[in-house]
Amino acid sequence: MAKREITLTQFADDLAARIKAGKTIDCCKEELLMLTKIVKEKIGNEKVTVDWKDN
Repeated sequence: MAKREITLTQFADDLAARIKAGKTIDCCKEELLMLTKIVKEKIGNEKVTVDWKDN
């Protein structure tokens, strides 16, 4: 696995594809944490409806 710089759009597309394919997202925990920081700083007041499931 090589480090590469990608846009947030590319990351979102890659992440969505992994989720839809039923693949694990453990591979990008650090990137997801970085994304949460960006979301809080840039678009933190946007709303989303969630169906939150606990394991």
